Amino acid sequence: VPVQVISFDHYPVIGDETRPEWFENLEVISQGAQKAQKPFWAFALAVAHDPYPVPTLAHLRLQVFSNLAYGAQGIQYFTYWTPQSSRWNFHDGPIDRQGKRTKVYNLVRQVNSEIQALSRVFNGSRVISVAHTGETIPKGTKRFKSIEPFRDIITEGKGAVVSLLESEKSRFLVFVNRDIHNPMKLITVLDTGMGVMQIHNDGSMRTFALNRTVFNIEPGNVMIFMWK
Repeated sequence: VPVQVISFDHYPVIGDETRPEWFENLEVISQGAQKAQKPFWAFALAVAHDPYPVPTLAHLRLQVFSNLAYGAQGIQYFTYWTPQSSRWNFHDGPIDRQGKRTKVYNLVRQVNSEIQALSRVFNGSRVISVAHTGETIPKGTKRFKSIEPFRDIITEGKGAVVSLLESEKSRFLVFVNRDIHNPMKLITVLDTGMGVMQIHNDGSMRTFALNRTVFNIEPGNVMIFMWK
């Protein structure tokens, strides 16, 4: 089909859990987009309807940052305005049916601000590899193995999406906490003499020189490292 972009639509958060097949679906879409040499855009669910809950910050972050980690070049939302439907009980979208902002509006605004601040990481970057950590990893995915300049990487809890991206002369290692309820401890061990920067959600950067560093990643949130 001669389209300019591939649009991916899969809402993973149902009740208090995430769909087990979501990451396998992302694998298929990401690989298909690379094969077709076309960018893909991906949706995040912003309006509640049974069995999908009112989105939290963790729900939104997990969706958008996982999509971006798999190479998405655009983020879409279903929907900004709460729609009317005789089939679905839509409610609590960013804008309600009376045109007023809801609490979800501020969450989407925050996530959009973080996406914009991190655009240097994701916009135009090439996905080198995507893998997962944890005692068990999602169906259809690969287990992560540590890469240079990291001597070792350990995650606790449910684990993370780990994406290696490349843009011009920079490389980025992206971690997304798969847990929508609990923070994840990330332990990194650097090879000495390697200059690695940590990029925060607001786009600011800092160098960490310690060989062994312990981080905590909030539910659904992202942590990014950059080196040249």
